[in-house]
Amino acid sequence: MTRSGESLAERLARSRARVVPPKPAPPATPPEAPPPDPVGESSGDGGESRRARLERARRLLRRVEARWDRKPREDHQSPSPVPARPGPRRPPAVRRPPGEPFTREDHDFPMASDFARGALSRLPEVRPQLAARLNLRPDEPGVDLSRAIFLDTETSGLAGGTGTFAFLIGAGWVEDGRFRIAQFLLRDPAGERAMLEAFAALAVRHLDLVTYNGKSFDMPLLETRFALNGLSAPLGEARHLDLLHPARRLFHPVHGSAKLGVLERVALGVERDDDIAGALIPQVFFDFLRGGADRRMESVLSHNRYDLRTLAALTVHAAERLDDDWDDDDPAAIHGVGDHRWRRNEPERAIPLIERALAAGLGGTLRDRSLLQLGEHAKRGGDWDAAVARWRRVSDDDTPERLEALVWFAKHEEHHRKDFDQALLHIEDALERLPRVPLRPDRARTVREALRHRRRRLRARS
Repeated sequence: MTRSGESLAERLARSRARVVPPKPAPPATPPEAPPPDPVGESSGDGGESRRARLERARRLLRRVEARWDRKPREDHQSPSPVPARPGPRRPPAVRRPPGEPFTREDHDFPMASDFARGALSRLPEVRPQLAARLNLRPDEPGVDLSRAIFLDTETSGLAGGTGTFAFLIGAGWVEDGRFRIAQFLLRDPAGERAMLEAFAALAVRHLDLVTYNGKSFDMPLLETRFALNGLSAPLGEARHLDLLHPARRLFHPVHGSAKLGVLERVALGVERDDDIAGALIPQVFFDFLRGGADRRMESVLSHNRYDLRTLAALTVHAAERLDDDWDDDDPAAIHGVGDHRWRRNEPERAIPLIERALAAGLGGTLRDRSLLQLGEHAKRGGDWDAAVARWRRVSDDDTPERLEALVWFAKHEEHHRKDFDQALLHIEDALERLPRVPLRPDRARTVREALRHRRRRLRARS
């Protein structure tokens, strides 16, 4: 319906006004500018200001930090996952119980099992007198493996110092015909003292201790943590067997490694299921602290239990090699036992084994090492001619063994034949070879200084 008396032009203008609203007239005076934003100007697209975005980010950060410190909700339900193809079975998640700074888990393993070819069942049969042969010093008493505690820790890092702590302490021992393991897992850094006290209550029941590299790492670390918490270390007076050192001499010549994981596989025949790499363990622990539950933590606990059982089984395996009834056809294995006896200053037992290894076809670096030992033994008996004859059979390659042979030649010329010029030639030969010999930098410096000192003395006498 149209308004009466309205012209066509007026009706068109009224229709255009309904579709396109007219632009507002510009103000007579410019409006007062808003106060400047102390954080930043408003966004150019009409969105929220930088001040508002920053405040929103701060609120989000506060909620995230509060969730880290808050105990995990028991009624929290994660969204249903998308169905996936069936894969390998995952270990159950380890969840932090509310209010518990640490927990203790106990596990029992039968001694008469096929683990490590039945080595655990022979653990009570190893006499302390036989275990004492694993020590480098013959006067050290042997540990009683049937009453010893086997110790292994998992730590927050490998750098050492007061910032590194053990978040998992595993202990194994023989009791009632079974191999028992107790694991103390730290779930809150504030509970370290309580965890150490609980471990100490167990450790004081044992007078003997077996570790793998424990003298250099595990025990100094634990003693530091006990001291920082105002506690006395419980194993300070225990008889301590660090199996790493005899393992290097007994097993490295055969398998080319003394790592516990390698020896577990090649010497004991153990294959682990769902194991975790040791380098990942510290990060798993820190993720566990933030989230309160992590399936990978169960893999860490399993890794620690494997290490403890392997440590016990490898101790039996090493002690049996030093038994008088032990026999083997592998020249490298024979040399390993002979080298261990030699380092223990037991030449009457070492020399027959070293000679037998050479006769069985020992080669490479082990052959040269055996020849040096046989020559030194002849020299100790006053037979310089026999000693020189053995040293001359050492390979002429640029090796540490050849350097040692050249030093022996120089000593023979200087002290036995009084030929200082010839002795100086041997030392000059050693110094010329030294840059090509594969040695650690610190060891190379030590050898260089010793050779230069001997050269100065010989030059003064020639």
